[in-house]
Amino acid sequence: MTDKRTPLDFDAIRAAAVGNYVSTIFPAAGISFSKTPNQHQPCPMCGGDDRFRCDDKRGEGTWICSQCGAGNGFMLVQQYTGLDVYETNKLIAGAIGLDATTQITDEQRAQWQSQQVEREAADKAAKRQARIDAASKAQSIWSNANPADNDHPYLLRKAISALTLRQDTHDNLIIPLHYYNADSKQLTLVNVQMIAPDNDKKFLKGGLVTGAYHRIGTDAMMSAGIILLCEGYATGASIFDAMGYSLPVIVGFNAKNLIPVAKTLRAQYPNHRIIICADDDTATAVKLRDKAIAEGKEPLPLVEYNAGIRDAKSAAQAIGGELVVVNFDVLDINKDAA
Repeated sequence: MTDKRTPLDFDAIRAAAVGNYVSTIFPAAGISFSKTPNQHQPCPMCGGDDRFRCDDKRGEGTWICSQCGAGNGFMLVQQYTGLDVYETNKLIAGAIGLDATTQITDEQRAQWQSQQVEREAADKAAKRQARIDAASKAQSIWSNANPADNDHPYLLRKAISALTLRQDTHDNLIIPLHYYNADSKQLTLVNVQMIAPDNDKKFLKGGLVTGAYHRIGTDAMMSAGIILLCEGYATGASIFDAMGYSLPVIVGFNAKNLIPVAKTLRAQYPNHRIIICADDDTATAVKLRDKAIAEGKEPLPLVEYNAGIRDAKSAAQAIGGELVVVNFDVLDINKDAA
């Protein structure tokens, strides 16, 4: 059957849509926000409370939902309305005043391209400034904090010592994050993770996390030839204790950050033995696989849902390191890589 739909210039429509998603296109598609778009709020697709936000990066209507995933404005309109690609483009075109009869000029295309370049430059500058501001704030917080108390509720729950931590006047534990600049060979405090007595954890907004890390151990330990890398501070402190306070432990804070941190460690210590200590997220992996099955999806191997092991393995492979799955009953760093 011949498709008789009037041809649309998809590229021109998407170019013209940039910068108009939040103000014009989303409302035209029936998508509304209960709060300012970049705040956590109910998802317009799955309806889940406090799991969605629209950061609209580069004016492209970008969004993220812990349930639905992430994407750009076009994807949000298409998923929300259930329209095919053609009809989604047609809806967007109508919202911004374009239709099949509109003649797109070279001047318009050049203008849209110029505007996009300006948006990207502004976003990049804003991100850089946010990181500078966060680093300055982090350094101030750290310098004004006192050594942490071992009887802090979080430390007691985890049965670990304060070791390298400090504590602010609101009883938040303060964990410094440092970033290594391969060009300048400098290590700079760029962010802090704050852990409240009720276990709430947060980094400074806009601060650098990717590639940044926290070290447990002395400079002398770093020269011994073995480095252990893990996710969270509690795991790191437990490993440090299990190793008899003899080997340095690097905290990467989350599974996704293991690869960037592993690479920066390899750049600093090319000949060291770097061992990635994986968190075993089997319980979560089983739930995710069962959810996929319930949704009628073809399940992946269980390890693909186990971010702790999956990302740790990738980090070890990326730098020629080793992998162990943390088990504090039998932890032995002399085991062969798993």
